[in-house]
Amino acid sequence: MDSPIISMRAHQLLSTVCILGGAECPLLDKARACEILELIGSDPTATIKLQSPAENVPHYTQLGSCGYSANDPAEVLNCKRDLDVLQRLGLVPGSIRRARYLYELLFAQIPTPDGVCAYDTPGWEGCELARSGAYEAVRDQGWSALVYARSPEEMQEYRRRNVEAIQTGDRLYIRAHHLMCMCCWYAGGQGQGLRPNDSLAEVLQRIRRQPDVPIVLVEGCCQACDCCDGFYPPTGRCVHAGGLIRDFKKDLDCLQKLGLMPGDAMPANELLDLMFERIPSTSDICGYGDDLVTSTEWRICGGPGGNSGYEATRRTGVFGGA
Repeated sequence: MDSPIISMRAHQLLSTVCILGGAECPLLDKARACEILELIGSDPTATIKLQSPAENVPHYTQLGSCGYSANDPAEVLNCKRDLDVLQRLGLVPGSIRRARYLYELLFAQIPTPDGVCAYDTPGWEGCELARSGAYEAVRDQGWSALVYARSPEEMQEYRRRNVEAIQTGDRLYIRAHHLMCMCCWYAGGQGQGLRPNDSLAEVLQRIRRQPDVPIVLVEGCCQACDCCDGFYPPTGRCVHAGGLIRDFKKDLDCLQKLGLMPGDAMPANELLDLMFERIPSTSDICGYGDDLVTSTEWRICGGPGGNSGYEATRRTGVFGGA
């Protein structure tokens, strides 16, 4: 099923937040805002297309005899708002992103609408509600105040089910790069306790108990993903940000380095030996081979330079220590 696409002016992203916070924002019809909030609050696959007419501003000779005097000052300010928002988010008109990604990014990059929706400059005063605190009150709650989030109870039930499968199944189904995540966390015997958003600790327990347990390499969501807040059971897919598309690249990069394909299986100990032989550093996979961050979507997990935990586990293996 295709994900629903919501089209809105870039500055109206802030309007949805202000309206949820109780402000009567004049920049977006309240009924339309409620439609948007209902959709993104119930469907985590929903995406938002940010629009602006800025690219359609004509050459001055096409403005007619009235020229610039015909411009609506309110619409000029709205265009500035659009571009201010897009610039701060690192996007352009026509950009489409999953709702969760946009609101996470919005709250990280725009802490207040003051300076976007309102100014002290005469003639550019803008919206008096920009300083009401409505936006900030919602921002303090985080993205889940607007966008669908799994309940803790559901995630715990999925953890129970998939941990049982991990412990008792005749094989494990793990996405390729998650084996590296497991090793980063283990850090040569330092990993302690359960991980809150996946079941890689339980995967490691099974591997250590049965080193030759077969691992089927998966491209995409795997057994370790079921309890994650970004896993969406109705589709079986990841709804984090852009579906964490960089993780799909990591899977394929791992498979290429290993010389394997999705669906290939190997005993865990042999697979880890192969991985440590052919992938000496997380820079090769999580840093894309050059440690360059080309955009927010392609940021590097753990930062450039390689994760020392992976390198430590590569030296010690996972079958000794704690």
